[in-house]
This record gives sequence, C-alpha cells and structure tokens, in this order.
Amino acid sequence: MEWFGIFIIFISTPICIRLMKNKEKLPFCLNCGTALGEKENYCPSCGQENWDQKVPLKVFIADFFSTYFNFDSTFFKTAPVFLFKPGKLSNTYNGGKRRVYLNPIRLYLVMSLFYFFAVSLIIPRNLFDRVMAGDYDYMSVVRDRGILERPEVKNALSKQEKAELDSLLNQAQLKNPGILSGLDTLTTNLGSFTKGKIGWRALKLLAQDPMVSDSAFGRAVDNSSLNGLDFVSLEGKRNFVANSNLFLVGFARNLPVMMLFLLPFFALMLKLLYIRGPWYYVEHLIHGLHLHSFAYLIYGIGIVMIHLKTVNAEWVSVISFVIVSAYTYISLLNVYKQGWFKTFLKFNVLGFVYFFLFWMALSYELYLSLRFL
Repeated sequence: MEWFGIFIIFISTPICIRLMKNKEKLPFCLNCGTALGEKENYCPSCGQENWDQKVPLKVFIADFFSTYFNFDSTFFKTAPVFLFKPGKLSNTYNGGKRRVYLNPIRLYLVMSLFYFFAVSLIIPRNLFDRVMAGDYDYMSVVRDRGILERPEVKNALSKQEKAELDSLLNQAQLKNPGILSGLDTLTTNLGSFTKGKIGWRALKLLAQDPMVSDSAFGRAVDNSSLNGLDFVSLEGKRNFVANSNLFLVGFARNLPVMMLFLLPFFALMLKLLYIRGPWYYVEHLIHGLHLHSFAYLIYGIGIVMIHLKTVNAEWVSVISFVIVSAYTYISLLNVYKQGWFKTFLKFNVLGFVYFFLFWMALSYELYLSLRFL
C-alpha cells in the first residue's frame, strides 16, 4: 500500500501544478465577500487566495491527458536512447538540452519505484525466518527437538508450543521414517552437535510466549547465535526475534532511502576520478542518476523473471550484472572521452569503492534497525 501511495503522489503532483496554473479569478472573495479586481491574487480584507476552487470535470480530464500524453511522448522518446546509447542522455542534458528527454530525477524515480516494487512483491514475509532456521530442513527439526529436551528450554515452553514442535517432528518422521532413529543418542551428545546454540525457531517461540520472563529469554539468548549483539538491549533482541518478519519488511522499505543517500557519494567518486576534467559535480550527479536508473531497470526485470521462474536465477543474476557493468563502462567512455584502458582502470576503482560503500551503508542501516528496536 505504501508503494501505491507513492505512485498516486507521483501521478497527481504534475496535475495539481497544472491546475494551479489555470486558476480562474473571481470578482469577490469566497470567504468574506469583499469585491476584488481581476488582477488581485489575494483578498485585502481576510487574505484568502482569489481563485475558483471548483474545477470543472472536463478541465480536470483535459489537464490529465494533456499532462500525461506529453509525459508518454517524452518517455518513449527517451527509452531507446536510455537503453541503447549509454551516456547520451547525460551528454544531452549537461550540454544544455534539458527538454529533449525525460528529466534525470523523474527517470530515476520511475526506475527505482519499479525496482523496489518488484523486490517487495517477491520477498516472502517469512524469508528471514527460513534463512535463520536453515529453511526448515530435517536436521533443523531434529536439532530443535533435541534442544526442547534441555531443561532451560523445556520448562519455558507451554504445552501448545511443545505440541507445535512435536507436530513438525511428526511431519518429518512421515517423510523420512529413519530420521529419529538416533534421537536419544543425539540428545545425549547435543552439546557437541549444536555447539551449545539454541535454534532460531525455538528462540522465536520463547520470544513470542508472554509467559516466558525476560530473564529466562535472556539466558536462552546467551546460548544462541544472538549473544554477540551487545549493542542491542534485551528488549530489542526479543522484539527482533518475535517480529523478525516485520523487521525484514522495514529493512527493505529503507533501502530506497539508503540508495538515495549513496548517490552523492557516487558522484563524488566520479568527481575525484575525473578531477582534472572540466566537469562540475552536478554533471557527475546527473550521470550517476542515469547509471542508477539503468541498473534499477535491469535488476528489476531480472527479479521479475526469477519470480516468474522462466529462467535460472543464477544465470539471471550473472547476466544482469554483466549488462549493468558493460553499460556503465561504455557510458564512462562516451561521457568522459578517455582511452579504453584508462577508463577500464577507473571503472574498476569506481566499482570497488562503491561496492565497499554500499556494504558499509547496508551494515549501518542494519545496525540502526537493530539499535532502535
């Protein structure tokens, strides 16, 4: 729903601006009735703006189609150049022709909305739990059953929670009758098998059970993989484990903001790499907007293809990366007009530093998401 709201704002903004330009003046103030001249924009008595707020339907519809037919014509004119002529949009815009193609910021917004909308569609809400629990494989079922026999966990679980774990165990037994044959021996030697760690699912059950005290949950956390998160309070850890699916959704929701903050750093890297050139910082920023827009488009299409299961996911990832890398390299050649080898070296430096900054920003976002739970 948030993406829908952003889309509505994106659609409605130019219409509102256009309608504001078509304001019809009134001979009197709608608020206090004071007589007004044709050129008076505000009432001298009460200060209310002088315009007819009732917009005829035909004017509204006409403005809508006028605005978006013009947008469509610009977009379709931009698309082939954007896709098949790397760097030309940046050269054209920085050369002063700013009405020929779609505005770089608007193009970036369209492509980023498409990409993050695709990401939000295909990420399962239980993805984080599946990863943390080993995708609910048979061994994790056995491991958690063994953990259930440990006194500090067994005493904290309710009958219903024990029944749920037993149900999972029975399902595994039906699929693989021999899976529990060594359970007693496994439970006896559980310390060496699990390396003293409580499984994610058992920890999640403890976090969600209101009958489990914070001190009991804290002892379970100390015996799990979360014991290293010292910067997170115990309450924060419990909220994180209990609502891990919401955490992943919130983390994904903040990615567009993170990428927007990275853009100026990307432009700064271009400025430093081409510091002897005649280009201003804002010209590098325009180029960065176009490069990121193309990356969003290609990776977004790849995500959709993976979601539709039309092709192998690994091949899609590799091909998408190659296409984006080749496009970026050719764009650097066309915009900065340097030799292929020199450009190749700068391309690799740019990629390495930006990759490092990306993971630093991603880690910082993760830290903030956990820190303020």
